Amino acid sequence: MRKTLILALLAVVGLGLVALGAPKISSDTMSYDFGTVLEGTVVSHTFVLTNSGDTALSISGVQTTCGCTTAALAKSTLAPGESVDLTVHFNTAHYQGQVQKTVYVRSDDPATPQLTLSLAGTVTKLQPYQVSAGDLSDLYYLLIDLRGADAYAAAHLMGAISIPNDQLAGWLDRLPKESLIILYDADGSLADQAAQMMNGEGFPAAKSLAGGFQGWKAAYGDKYVVSSEDTQ
Repeated sequence: MRKTLILALLAVVGLGLVALGAPKISSDTMSYDFGTVLEGTVVSHTFVLTNSGDTALSISGVQTTCGCTTAALAKSTLAPGESVDLTVHFNTAHYQGQVQKTVYVRSDDPATPQLTLSLAGTVTKLQPYQVSAGDLSDLYYLLIDLRGADAYAAAHLMGAISIPNDQLAGWLDRLPKESLIILYDADGSLADQAAQMMNGEGFPAAKSLAGGFQGWKAAYGDKYVVSSEDTQ
């Protein structure tokens, strides 16, 4: 009888230990107040997710409400005590007033299978004469003059920067891969080759100006052309 009682007691203790062994998801903060921003501002915040339990935690998914995106998690399985960054981006374009956006993190935490995080703040309306950083980013393009420094100084398209063709390769690590890049030289021949080279180097939006600077002048004359005479 005594032996049976001891075995039963051990079984109960064992079950209790099993119950205690579980993953537990937590975050360094549950909400982020981004204050007051202009419409079109992209708000970013990084939440730090931690497994504060005593067995491995598996994160099965992250879901956001409209207007938010999240960067991919570096890892989806966390050992006890391990953490991972969850970066959330919220594009405030077309929002005004008090705004709250929610992020849901699903995991195998038995107590909190869905962790709810949020970003909140106030979005103010842009004035007619203003443009948001987000809109500028969408519209942004880079115009590159591949001709020599003397030809560029004599006349070039307004807004173009000078990067002679033989120096272009050295600039690739400084140019934005996600933006439209338009290259031109005298007649378009070098720019065609340069655009194809950049496409192969991970610049899918790099283009050449057909006909080059001469083609532009033939079609539009001095429209948008800055000459050395203009700077004197």
